[in-house]
Amino acid sequence: MRTRAGLVAAVALLVAACGGTVGGGGGGGGGGGGGSTEPVRIGVITGLTGAYVQLGEEQRSGAELAVEQLGGRIGDRPIELVVRDDQLKPDVALREAQALVQEEQVDFLTGCVSAATTLAMNQIATQAGVPYLGACQTEQLNRPPNFDEELTYHLAPVPSQTTNAAAPFICSELGQSVFLLLPDYAFGYEQEAGYKTAIPEQPGCTVAGTAFFPLGTTDFNPYVPTIEGSGAQVLVFGGVGRDQVSFLRQAAQFGLTDRFRTFFTLEDLSFDQELGFDLIDGTWAMAAFYWNVDDEGVQEYVDAYRQAHGSPPGGYGVYTYNAVNLIAQMVEEGNDTPETFREGMEGLEVSLGQGDMTIRACDHQALIPIYILEGLAADEAESRGGDAQFGYREVVSTAPGTEEFAPTCDEVRTEFQRAG
Repeated sequence: MRTRAGLVAAVALLVAACGGTVGGGGGGGGGGGGGSTEPVRIGVITGLTGAYVQLGEEQRSGAELAVEQLGGRIGDRPIELVVRDDQLKPDVALREAQALVQEEQVDFLTGCVSAATTLAMNQIATQAGVPYLGACQTEQLNRPPNFDEELTYHLAPVPSQTTNAAAPFICSELGQSVFLLLPDYAFGYEQEAGYKTAIPEQPGCTVAGTAFFPLGTTDFNPYVPTIEGSGAQVLVFGGVGRDQVSFLRQAAQFGLTDRFRTFFTLEDLSFDQELGFDLIDGTWAMAAFYWNVDDEGVQEYVDAYRQAHGSPPGGYGVYTYNAVNLIAQMVEEGNDTPETFREGMEGLEVSLGQGDMTIRACDHQALIPIYILEGLAADEAESRGGDAQFGYREVVSTAPGTEEFAPTCDEVRTEFQRAG
């Protein structure tokens, strides 16, 4: 299993291979604050091809919707959105980030659907002096050695926040013996660490076994004997995108969903739509955003997205939607240099597309609610899911966006002290 140090070293090698240090970024404001008419250039790098294409398309749509709602301007300054595809490859993400800061002269960077690519983007952003607002789940972005206190922000939850929120529900409602089937890359390793800490903390609950599958797996049959032989009651699947769709279809064929209570670490409406009610029914999932949550900020975003696209949004577009809105708020207030941007962001309490959110000062981590969702049958969609067409799931539990589930600032400071 690759370690955090190995992933960081890999990113460092990629930087060296692509030309060493970086310069020439927009410097977080395109030349100043009040009275400027210079464009605010925002770069979005996300996975527009590959296994997580649905999430990448959502991120592009979320950013574009925010710009549209802002009227394409922040005060007298036009917004220029520049979108690039990282193909879920760290070397491509690094190359595209270099192009955005050097050639496009962007003032801010955001986006990502893979923990591996976000580190590459952040590496370039910090070298160029451009604030980066990370938009995918990873434990590493705002931890040493990747975190830059002047430039790095994290709008998605860290995996330990989600596993801490999920474990009490899994163990009390689904079963006390849990098997983990996880993707074989950084996001999967971080889930493993989180679940193996949080699950044993629940009375009588244990991890019965763990297996890893490569990204893009199309045949999950080889994993079935290991899962069935584990004696587990609950099967946690940590993959997303095409992996999740392929797995659930095959799990139903193998009868796994009849023999195990199945829980997904990350839900997205696009996956649910592809799978349909028959497969979703009787499963559980977790999300940091769900479209029918009763919250004014959530519903404002949902209504606008639905009007633009004809369906409610999934869970990943909201990160870039929030990122663009946060950038707009900071620039509007004159916080358009890295220093003033940081001053405005640290401790910020705001209500955006995910509802109430706090940007914690100690590590620039967004604290947001986490939802546990139950899959519904088609005849329950309208009454329990809120919509006959899109009501695939019902929110059955909510973990608040507080330090109760996230690593505390004291724990974060200790980690930084150990790193020197």
